Amino acid sequence: MSYTTEEIKAKVREALKVIPAKVYAQDFVNYKGYVDEERYTEIIARELWRGVESNNRDLFRSIPKITREESYKTESHEDLAKQERPENSNRNEEWIAKKIYGKTFDYIGKILDFQTPLNNSADGGAGKIDLLSYNNDENTAYILELKRPENDETLLRCVLESYTYWKTVDKEKLLSDFGIVGADLRKAVLVFKSCAAYCDFVGDECDSVYDFMTNKLHVDLFVLNDEIDNVIEGYKH
Repeated sequence: MSYTTEEIKAKVREALKVIPAKVYAQDFVNYKGYVDEERYTEIIARELWRGVESNNRDLFRSIPKITREESYKTESHEDLAKQERPENSNRNEEWIAKKIYGKTFDYIGKILDFQTPLNNSADGGAGKIDLLSYNNDENTAYILELKRPENDETLLRCVLESYTYWKTVDKEKLLSDFGIVGADLRKAVLVFKSCAAYCDFVGDECDSVYDFMTNKLHVDLFVLNDEIDNVIEGYKH
C-alpha cells in the first residue's frame, strides 16, 4: 500500500497527540516505501521534529518518567544468563543479550544487565531495556536497544525505541541501583551489519533520519561483529 506525503504526516501528528510514548511502536515508523523518490521515514523524521518544536504535546514532554519501586537490578538475571538456549526458542535478541551479559566491549564497556524492567510489574506496558552497559574509563552508562542479525526494522524505529526508554526510566535510580556514581546515561542502538538499521545508517537515503538521530535525539550507534565477541564500530553524537 502506498501513501501520500500528507497521509504520512497525518499519521505522525495523530500518534504524537494520542500516544507519544508509543510512537516507536507504530507501524508507520517501519514503512519502507517512497513518495516522489523520498523514503517515508525521511518524511516521518522531519514531521516528528516539527511536532517536537511545536511544544504541543511534543515527543519530549509527553513521554512520562516511570520510577520503578523495586530495584532495577534483578538478581536472578545472573542465573538466567547461564541457561542453555532451548532449540525451539525464537527470542533471538534476548539470547544474544544473555550471551554477552557480563562481558566487556570496546566503546560501551561492561554489560551489566539485560531485559531491565521499566515497570513494577511484567505487564506494565512500558517495555524492558535490552541491555545496560557501563564504560568505566569514560564513566558513561548506556541504555542499548539491541537488534539481532537480519532484523528488518528501520533505523528510525530503533532510534525512537532507544530514546523512549531513556526518557521513561528514572535515570538517577537506575544508576544508583547498579552502584554507578555520577555517570552520564546515554542512549544507543546496538546492531549487526546485516541489520536494516545499519544499512540505513551508512546509506545515502536517510539524511533526515540521521539528523534526527544525531543532532536532535543524540542517540549513538554501535556495531557487534557476527561472532558477538567484539564491538567493531562506534558512532557517538
